[in-house]
Amino acid sequence: FPRYHIGESILPSALPVLDLLGVRKKVEEHGFVRKGGAYFEWGPENWELNFDHLEGSDTYSYQVIRSEFDELLLDHAKDSGVEVHEGVRVTSIEFDGERPVSAGWDRGKDSAESGTIGFDFLIDCSGRNGVMATKYLKNRKYNEAFRNLGVWSYWRGVKPLDKGPEGAIAVCSVPDGWYWDIP
Repeated sequence: FPRYHIGESILPSALPVLDLLGVRKKVEEHGFVRKGGAYFEWGPENWELNFDHLEGSDTYSYQVIRSEFDELLLDHAKDSGVEVHEGVRVTSIEFDGERPVSAGWDRGKDSAESGTIGFDFLIDCSGRNGVMATKYLKNRKYNEAFRNLGVWSYWRGVKPLDKGPEGAIAVCSVPDGWYWDIP
């Protein structure tokens, strides 16, 4: 950590979760781009979504740099007393009936360091690998409509789109696909 991952455009509905975790103030003070909504150009239609029209007090969100956001959340978890193991991989999950109760781990093929950790709750944070879904539950399902290719790039010195709320994500269709622009 931090590790690279394409950026993230979070929604206002994430803010109460950040409150629950006690990390919202740190996120707000970090300096991420404040997001006031979204702008869409889809075929001949254009429209804006302004978060300030939402009910409740959370009428904004953030465009985050994932590596910084993830590290901020991980550091907050550590500061809050969570036992964190970095640089390890899960090698096995042990079950009591259908309930996972422990995980075997190691520091990689070139290391002799390994161990087992027990737990009351398991949250599978293996991302696309989906360790529980693919290796144990065998319930990974793919939607064929989403088996496609994504390409991204970063641009410097580009003017923000002059449409939509300040800090908005733009989602636009083109003849052979679509793209998004996150400031």
